Amino acid sequence: MKVKVNEIIEVYTDIAKHIRNKRKIHMFERNKMQNILMIQNWLDTGYEGGYYHIFMITDPKYRIIMSLNMNDKIINHYITKKVLIPKLDKYLDKRNVATRKGLGSDYGIKLIKRYIEEHKKYDKFYILKIDISKYFYSIDHEVLKGMLRESLDKEEMEIVEKIIDSTNKNYINERINKLIDKEKKRIGKNERIIEELEKIPRYLRGKGLPIGNMTSQFLSIYYLNKLDHYIIHDLHLKAYVRYMDDFIIINKDRKYLEECKKKIENKLEQEYKLKVNKKKTEIKRSREGFDFLGYHFRVKDNKTIVKVRKETIKRIKRNIKKGQNEYKRGYRDLCSYFSSINTYLYSFKYGSYSKRKRIVNKCIRDMNL
Repeated sequence: MKVKVNEIIEVYTDIAKHIRNKRKIHMFERNKMQNILMIQNWLDTGYEGGYYHIFMITDPKYRIIMSLNMNDKIINHYITKKVLIPKLDKYLDKRNVATRKGLGSDYGIKLIKRYIEEHKKYDKFYILKIDISKYFYSIDHEVLKGMLRESLDKEEMEIVEKIIDSTNKNYINERINKLIDKEKKRIGKNERIIEELEKIPRYLRGKGLPIGNMTSQFLSIYYLNKLDHYIIHDLHLKAYVRYMDDFIIINKDRKYLEECKKKIENKLEQEYKLKVNKKKTEIKRSREGFDFLGYHFRVKDNKTIVKVRKETIKRIKRNIKKGQNEYKRGYRDLCSYFSSINTYLYSFKYGSYSKRKRIVNKCIRDMNL
């Protein structure tokens, strides 16, 4: 795989803008050209998939994150931006809205609102919500590699296969187990948290993508692209939006939605080796409402009501408080802090203006500005 140095520098420059841990940047810059030539050599002669620094986060729930060092991160971004997106993005439907430029969560919310408006002409309509159980941990390596071989050349495929199979290494589950045991000791006999920790999945051999990688983000939306087309074109369910493993389908016919639900579940299990989350997969009436992308959608008296979920508001407030503490301790500057506030408050775009205003005013008071 022939790689140009200027392409690696371009990817690194883009990554450096968004990395909060500046120590990583300083360490890389100390031997910048040596590191870049090393990356070029790995991509030209063979790459082993990278080593992961594994840690646990607790907000909004306990989750495992897998972080790469700078060299591996650059390779991961390079493969996504220079190989996967150019060759595979054309196969993705526009109703697949996760982590895509110009087609993200905001676009997904607009689509949902449009589909609701289109269905108001019926006396009643229904929403099928599908959620896949442990999606990232359940993606089948061989199924995914079989899809990719149709579009990638041999050298590209060798590198992508190494990245996909990197979750097979023994140290990953060993590190996850140590983190869970450490947290159990820290929290004591809190049964609720212990139960939550026990639910954290481990990686089975030949299953799952590393959580946190750019390649994983793209491959996880690509994995079900043929299912998207099956739902839209074969089942004729045009009012459809998918965000990663979260599906919303709107239709006037409940009976037909029930039939389609069975077909989709069967296809997920037989072709993709995935299972739906039974508790979160259901058909609802429009007046009952449904949750999607941090909002609650409902139709009442022929009006579409969109509200920010209570859980989302709580998480935003926690993140703003965390940003305040980081600013006061000198870990971030004022501009960065208010930039993050604007990002969080964008979540209220379709919700309450008064609630957004109250949060901003409280931030200003708390910061003594």
